[in-house]
Formats: sequence, structure tokens, C-alpha cells
Amino acid sequence: MNEDKNEIAGEETTEELLEEYDKKRRNRADDVIATQTVVCIMLALLFFAANKFFPDVTGEVFEKLRCLVTDSKEIMPNPIDLLMNYIDKL
Repeated sequence: MNEDKNEIAGEETTEELLEEYDKKRRNRADDVIATQTVVCIMLALLFFAANKFFPDVTGEVFEKLRCLVTDSKEIMPNPIDLLMNYIDKL
């Protein structure tokens, strides 16, 4: 009965609306790019502010990032290994 009312009124069903929404969302890769851009801008602002208030700590973090970028064997170290190395030093 409800389907008849929808067809008569020319309204789309929920399934049709969801299918149309999914089609539109699948073809939009710019959401990922926009999110990455916002994250990078926020990190840059955070880094700039931290450098203004804590230049020594920020310099150490920057050097660590520089070492990670130039290291060819690992892109990003395993956080669990870093934690274990820190615990071992204690």
C-alpha cells in the first residue's frame, strides 16, 4: 500500500535513495584528499605553535622526523618496539 502511494506521488523509495547516495559517494575521491590536506595543515600549525613555545622539544621532534624520512629500511617504526626499547632503558 505504501509502495503504491510512493509510486503515485512520484517519490523514491528508501532503497533507491540509498543506492543513488552510494553512487555519488563512490565517485568522490576528493574527500580523502581534503581530509589529508586538513590534517597536514593542522599538524603544520601545531608544529609552528610548538616551535614558538617549546623550541627545544620541537627541534628534537623535527630531527626525529628527519631521521625517519631519510631512513630507507623503515618508513615508520613499530610503536610497540619503541615502547619496549623505552621500557628496557628504564
